[in-house]
Amino acid sequence: MRNNSLSVLVVDDDFINLSLLKAILGNCGHQAVLAKDGQEAVTIFSQGHIDMVLMDVMMPVMDGYEATRQIKAIAGERFVPVIFLTALNDEKALAKCVEYGGDDFLTKPYNHVILRSKIDAMARVSQLHSTIKAQRDELAYHNERILREQEVVRTVFSNIVHSGSLNEPCVKYLISPMALFNGDLLLAARQPSGTMRIMLADFTGHGLSAAVGAMPVADIFYRMTRKGFSIGDVVIEINKKLRKILPSGLFCAACLVDIDNNEKKFSVWNGGVPDVLVRGSSGGVRQRYVSRHLPLGVVNNDRLGTTVEIGEIANGDRVYLYTDGVIEAWNKQGEMFGQQRLEAYLSRGRDSSAVFDEIREGLIEFMGDQSQADDITLMEVACDDIAVPDHPGAICVTPDDVKDATESRSAAHPLVVWQSSLEMDSDTLKNFDPLPLLLHMITEIQGLEDHRENLYMILAELYSNALDHGLLGLDSSIKITPRGFSEYYMMRERMLASLRQGKIKVDLRHIPADGGGKLVIRVEDSGSGFDYRKQMLGLEENTASSGRGIALVRSLCCHVEYCGTGNIVEAMYHWQV
Repeated sequence: MRNNSLSVLVVDDDFINLSLLKAILGNCGHQAVLAKDGQEAVTIFSQGHIDMVLMDVMMPVMDGYEATRQIKAIAGERFVPVIFLTALNDEKALAKCVEYGGDDFLTKPYNHVILRSKIDAMARVSQLHSTIKAQRDELAYHNERILREQEVVRTVFSNIVHSGSLNEPCVKYLISPMALFNGDLLLAARQPSGTMRIMLADFTGHGLSAAVGAMPVADIFYRMTRKGFSIGDVVIEINKKLRKILPSGLFCAACLVDIDNNEKKFSVWNGGVPDVLVRGSSGGVRQRYVSRHLPLGVVNNDRLGTTVEIGEIANGDRVYLYTDGVIEAWNKQGEMFGQQRLEAYLSRGRDSSAVFDEIREGLIEFMGDQSQADDITLMEVACDDIAVPDHPGAICVTPDDVKDATESRSAAHPLVVWQSSLEMDSDTLKNFDPLPLLLHMITEIQGLEDHRENLYMILAELYSNALDHGLLGLDSSIKITPRGFSEYYMMRERMLASLRQGKIKVDLRHIPADGGGKLVIRVEDSGSGFDYRKQMLGLEENTASSGRGIALVRSLCCHVEYCGTGNIVEAMYHWQV
């Protein structure tokens, strides 16, 4: 259709009618293309561009009904108006015109004014149809492009966010986003000590806007967890990042959990998510950790609490974390799934391995075909199934992997003699955890990335003994009961906060030796020391929650020696390519 001039196919077996219609169309500024029967009309339409068809009904070879059906099939999505020209005036005949694809009809004899009006009206409809189709195609193109881009982002998002330990046998989880992008975030990773760390986060809102903070949060979580930073350090760093990048009104309710299956210790920081529940082996909620802190991204770090709650893991314990999308899920009757219904599942029976599946299936059945009103995330961790190596920090890779990786790093880090020293006074000890810094220094200078876990365990045990026993004078034997376990860490926190004097000094010295090197770690505290001679049980003989540190260090080091009253210790770690 160009310059309001139409190419109109006129189909009629009467030569006079063809001539008359051709004249009328010419007077209207349109071009007439003539066909004497339906078959010729179909052939002409398939060979050239036709904007509109005036179709007679009763014709030889092929009638107007069949010709219209075939023309509409050839036109496909392109709208080509067909106006039937008929001497028939009964309702059934006119209805048949529409049934076969006709868009309007005009009865003979023709009224020139009405014919012109119908042609003009169909021309406007055709133009409108073309405009709508062009807009639809453009929207479809942009929608397809957006979907492709979202899929790329979703893949990157998934690879970054879910690159941790969610696939370990001890973990079961359900993640059901309300939209393509999930406002809930579930992360799991191992610390250098072998401890399992979990983070559950729930950003305000849904979709892409809610997931905007997920990638930086995941990056901080994985990076700092791998380096051995505490829960409090991770919380502070994430909060600082979110305060910087999130717009006003957007924040992140979160919970971080450390599960130490070696020491049977459980640590929780809860900032705005529903209660963390610990189910005992015989059923029921054995421990509950409620939210005691503000969500992340709301206030500055100086107003954000970083205190963690500490408890003891018992045999058969299972930990449950979930977002409010679980307990606030609705059914068709307008009922919420609710906290009470969730906890009822934890109290049923003694088969702990079936509880998660029962909750998941119960939630799905409860919701039915009701649409989600929020992102849903549910996680279960079976504490007994958390793999504990022969000693925390054992490297679970093949000898060839270790050899290849170590040789590669050794080429970039030649064997050299180096030493470093770090001394901390009481004020520094209250506010600073030196382990990530020391570990980073050792692994970066000499390229000992494959020994990170072993080195972390050695440093952690020696530093903990110096601080807890040397300076604070704590007796770890009180951790023998669940209540004593909690009391120990509460007492440690109080005594550390009130520490007025005292120092800990850590000296590091590296010497190349035997195709590798020897790292000498010397830790000295200014306290009165402790009776290290009592701590001589081997790992096999001591299965308690205390008194295992020195034995662990001895199992990892080629030489360990305490001096004086136990306030000085020197350990040598021998590594080889």
